[in-house]
Amino acid sequence: MKEVRITSEWAKRNLNTIIPLAGLILLLTSLRIANPYFLASWDSVITLVYGMSFFMIAACGLTLVILMGSFDFSVPSVLKLSAMIFAVLYPSLGFLSIPAALAVSLVFGFVNGLLLARFNIPSFMATLATSMVAEGMAQVISGGYTRMITDPAFRAISTTMIAGLPSIFYWSIAIWLISIFITMATPYGRAIYAIGGNLVGARLAGINIRLVRISVFMICSLFAGVSGILYASQIQGAHMQVGVLDMIPLFASVVVGGTALTGGVGGVHRTLLGVLIIRWLDSGLSMIAIDLNIRMIVFGLIAIIMAILTIDRRRIKIMK
Repeated sequence: MKEVRITSEWAKRNLNTIIPLAGLILLLTSLRIANPYFLASWDSVITLVYGMSFFMIAACGLTLVILMGSFDFSVPSVLKLSAMIFAVLYPSLGFLSIPAALAVSLVFGFVNGLLLARFNIPSFMATLATSMVAEGMAQVISGGYTRMITDPAFRAISTTMIAGLPSIFYWSIAIWLISIFITMATPYGRAIYAIGGNLVGARLAGINIRLVRISVFMICSLFAGVSGILYASQIQGAHMQVGVLDMIPLFASVVVGGTALTGGVGGVHRTLLGVLIIRWLDSGLSMIAIDLNIRMIVFGLIAIIMAILTIDRRRIKIMK
């Protein structure tokens, strides 16, 4: 009886890991049955790696925000704006356009964090507003046109093959590992978990809530900017459709990976599983000719189900 109880307690504690792993195995099995050509060749693997790598970088930043108990709906728009700034400025500034794009991304993150930390505007409202600003800026900068760059050096940032995989894959893994280190091995990471787990307790513990919130939003926007630059490099330019349909899949990736929307539970180390599930599912459904709108419905339903399964009901609260 004691052994059964211990096993049951272990399963409950690791539910946020067990569910994504089981889902990934089930997904791979189902997609291979539905389409034997899914991941059947190395070229198909490379295609999938391209599709998930830039996405993974943005998801890492969003995970940090959600761990803190907040939301950031501006990620796809900042990603798009960064890609557009990079593509527009590259012909005249070359690689100096990278710090320019990232600086603008950091400004958006600072504003998002400031609106929450200083003016107490709920993060979902603040980031929805700034996402509209980013969208408008991208439209003005682009003039409504697709901006293409044919310089091989431009594309080499993300497409250089290293050990059989494109360089964008290594960029994404590097950022994922850095994010894991920040959250799991530093006082700053523990502060993020503390704020998401118990805001009042974190304040009583002497954590500078305002500083951590602002900096986390800045990191999230910085990662969105990096993602946009690498994606622009990958597709040889930027256009206004970049990131348009990424918001639901991004949130789905985070919660599918086991990070609770209430904050304080989960982590970036689990986001990789969520990204694999969502991007592989998207690719698999696309290969069997499932309409894009249907895929969006599927992602939304998955996000809802996983939020129900992983939410910490002991701490249901109104989140900013």
